[in-house]
Amino acid sequence: IDVNSDLGQDYISAMNYCLRWALFNREKMMRNICDVLKVTFFEDTMVNRNHNHAEEKDGLWIHRKGATHAEEGMLGVIPANMRDGVFIVKGKGNVDALCSSSHGAGRLMSRSKAKKTFDLDAFVEQMKGSKLSGFSVDTNFIDECPEAYKPIDQVMTNQEDLIEVVTHIKPLVNVKG
Repeated sequence: IDVNSDLGQDYISAMNYCLRWALFNREKMMRNICDVLKVTFFEDTMVNRNHNHAEEKDGLWIHRKGATHAEEGMLGVIPANMRDGVFIVKGKGNVDALCSSSHGAGRLMSRSKAKKTFDLDAFVEQMKGSKLSGFSVDTNFIDECPEAYKPIDQVMTNQEDLIEVVTHIKPLVNVKG
């Protein structure tokens, strides 16, 4: 699509609207969680990184599909799966990767294949030892079995030249739905 055409401008406008809507929803979820926990939400500490979007940089359009920003010093979030949590990372600004990194572990199998492959017993077994074993571990979420995702340790090792791990956060509760 020619970005200067009506269609190109419509696409950019719609994409930017969707990015603003996604940010609004993330902020709303954070505010609701903070209200329940009776803690203050500090907007300036929220790490907001999008994936599956396009942006213009230095006269070129970069479409990050399955990737997210990893500019020098930029904080990011790389989720693993329900059990293994998320990594807070700092970008290294690797220009060979267009200053990008993965936006998550990535799936080994589609949601429909996971639902055919795993049953509730397998899901419960994969979640053993997790504080989440009593939350969201039911037939409605079998497609979220940890083994339906790539091993996060390997994913993180594969992008050591793109990001630096700041910390690894393990979930206490996962609300899905």
